[in-house]
Amino acid sequence: MTHNSGYHLKPHHKFEQEGRKYVADLETNDIIEINDVEWDILSRYGTQTDYQIVEALKKKYKVSSVFEGITRLEWFGKRGQLLSQMPDSSGEFNASQPVSGELKLLVPFGFREEESSIDYITTMNRYQLLSALTRKASLETLAFSQVRDGGIRPGNKRDLGKIRIRQITNDEDDTFAPVWYARDGYDGILLLSQLMESDLLYYQVPDIPIVHCIENSQKLQSSLLESLLALYVAQKTNDSLVVKASWMKEWLSEFGIPGRHVHVIPDGINVVESIDKGLTKQHTAAIFDRPMFAEHPVVGLVSGFEPHLGAQWISAFARANRHLSIFVYDYVLAKHYKNLPENVVIFRADDEEMSAILPIFFQALDLVCFPAMPGTPLSVVLEAMAYGTPCIAMTKYGLPTEVKGAGVNIGLEWNNFGDFHVSMDQLSAAINQGLEPSKTRAEYERIAKGFARKYTWQKTARNIVRVFEENHPSMTKGYQTDENLFRPIFCRRYSSETRKITSNVYRLGVNRYEHLEKALAETLMEQHKATEIASVFKHFKMERSVQRRGDVASGRGVKP
Repeated sequence: MTHNSGYHLKPHHKFEQEGRKYVADLETNDIIEINDVEWDILSRYGTQTDYQIVEALKKKYKVSSVFEGITRLEWFGKRGQLLSQMPDSSGEFNASQPVSGELKLLVPFGFREEESSIDYITTMNRYQLLSALTRKASLETLAFSQVRDGGIRPGNKRDLGKIRIRQITNDEDDTFAPVWYARDGYDGILLLSQLMESDLLYYQVPDIPIVHCIENSQKLQSSLLESLLALYVAQKTNDSLVVKASWMKEWLSEFGIPGRHVHVIPDGINVVESIDKGLTKQHTAAIFDRPMFAEHPVVGLVSGFEPHLGAQWISAFARANRHLSIFVYDYVLAKHYKNLPENVVIFRADDEEMSAILPIFFQALDLVCFPAMPGTPLSVVLEAMAYGTPCIAMTKYGLPTEVKGAGVNIGLEWNNFGDFHVSMDQLSAAINQGLEPSKTRAEYERIAKGFARKYTWQKTARNIVRVFEENHPSMTKGYQTDENLFRPIFCRRYSSETRKITSNVYRLGVNRYEHLEKALAETLMEQHKATEIASVFKHFKMERSVQRRGDVASGRGVKP
């Protein structure tokens, strides 16, 4: 792997004189004094990546000194000395130019630490995605002799299939985080973690595109918005978020995250061979000891509701539709919802055995209802429909494109924070109409049966790889020194307690929010003098003081 900074080393001559080190640029005839670190860097610059340079020199010099040496040499390059810019390193990327060879992707396995925080189906979907990706790209993860966040633990027995494990011998006091090793030899980084504290550091790796897959797990609803806002402000221009449903992209746009940063790639689905619907209804009735499930129409509700409000709504829905048998898939309520109405059963797949019987219940359904909102698992919706069952989507964005042609939608009023309202009369009328045999229903059934071919893991993997190819490294590399390694990121922060979004600053590396004015001053110092910054801050403080006096005078600032 050759150096990819966008510069190449010009003809030069190194020499020492009177105990000092110099390098002569043979094209410009400039003679430049350099230090010991830069002397050693020049011996490697033309043939090694900066990762390889630092690895080779980190035992001889401080890491920060090596970074500073690289940065200084490239500063000379910008002035036309020692280095010259490569013609194809302008920072423009031609997406039509295919990426040659198989992509090599790093997949940090820190996401396995959060498996207890998400549902079983989401966990299994991750491994099916990785399995499909191994047929489209070369996947590699990290394993450390001393356990580090983001790596495989020693002695881990889970079969990783065709995912290569890169063994790294490190010391307990090694200051290199796993993100450092992402700098060497990868075409992209695939992030699957949802808790994201350690994964945020990968966004500091220059050039290498990141694809971060966002799960629609009901158990992550309360923290999802804050995490996504933090990811957005950390993104480079060639990084992408991948969401599993179109309504997630619509939802994110409401918070200022532009669509160009977000790709909708649904998970693949798993469909078994169909059996007689009457038989599946009998099995469902027997398993839950609810005879009416074999005698009445069965409506499935794939729920993504906030649990407390969802339980109240399901009870009201059941009372308004006593003629229906209602099968609810809700991962949270299945464990906590007690005293169910007589016409309701709730289920969740939390292990392999429960997952294996889920297709029986899906095939017993006559209609599938779901709210198009964060927390509703699209893959479960599509699997339930794939046996030929039309849907009714409760949504404020229109019928989701994933189920287009296979159902209808009704309005959902939703404030983005869990509170929602659906017209029960409108929903009941849509259900009753949807259950009636008709040419329209027959067409919905035909399209729904095609989902098994439309949503495959092979297509999901191919679309993920395509995102990496479209964002292949193209920017001029910017090196990070000790001073700018953990730069402040200005962002918006959502508080689940106050339900408000405020301007804030997040510091990567130390993983904490910091004082806004202090971080702003730090950033301004790069281009302005301290006296200029002090003057600006003084001006804003005076304006706020005048505003407060005005509020008090008008009565707005007087406390009762």
